[in-house]
Amino acid sequence: MLEGRSNEVFTPLDVHTRDRWSCQLCGSSIDQTIAWPHPKSPSIDHIIPLSRGGAHALSNVQSAHLGCNSSKGDRDMEDVVALLVRMSGQA
Repeated sequence: MLEGRSNEVFTPLDVHTRDRWSCQLCGSSIDQTIAWPHPKSPSIDHIIPLSRGGAHALSNVQSAHLGCNSSKGDRDMEDVVALLVRMSGQA
């Protein structure tokens, strides 16, 4: 588990390039020309949220649409997957 903060230096472009401009939450492509605060604009998601002890490190961030990231909130990916599984069973 990643804990604490990091002095690692990286930019949003580093993250989006690594993730091939693909939202790691919904799987759709991210259009880099869409500007904030549009829900489809690019954002950086902390896989383990900072509020839960996650690090601001390249290994703990991923590309996401702003809307997808906002919907995830401060849940970690394990919580999001469990929520999606529960929701799919209710359909």
